[in-house]
Amino acid sequence: MKRHRQGFAAVWMALLMLVVVASCGDDDSTGTPQSGSIAGTVTFRGTWPASGEIYITVFAQYPPTGAPDAFTNPITQNQLGPGRTFNYKVPGLEAGTYKAVLIGWRAGIGQDQCTGLYWNYPDSVGIDKNCIAEAPGPSAVTVIKNQTASGVNMVSDLSLIEIP
Repeated sequence: MKRHRQGFAAVWMALLMLVVVASCGDDDSTGTPQSGSIAGTVTFRGTWPASGEIYITVFAQYPPTGAPDAFTNPITQNQLGPGRTFNYKVPGLEAGTYKAVLIGWRAGIGQDQCTGLYWNYPDSVGIDKNCIAEAPGPSAVTVIKNQTASGVNMVSDLSLIEIP
């Protein structure tokens, strides 16, 4: 009987510890993730590609390795406004600093090319098709919970795209 009580006590303590650990964490009582967004305007230069898709991508690291942390839906030529501009917003980003916001073309796996980035000189592209930026490189963007980092404006040079 004593052995049975010891086993019960051990299980009870383990459950109690699990409850205590699970109740610890951030003080966000809503249970929603801490997220914000990045927004701006892209001005497109050059001829729209006959194939593939254009995206705005966000990376926590630069140079990018692997998939982006976030990206827009594909942008089509029909969505462009006056002056060949596109107003975008990338929502649902975790609060923190992102080292690169890029504009890219994708025709399939392994067929990704950059056409622009957010940096100190928003009137020029500042990047080559392989996502190698000119100095000083991309400008970081800090996302704050429940806020939009606006004014992240860029230029996209579609002539950088080399369709295989």
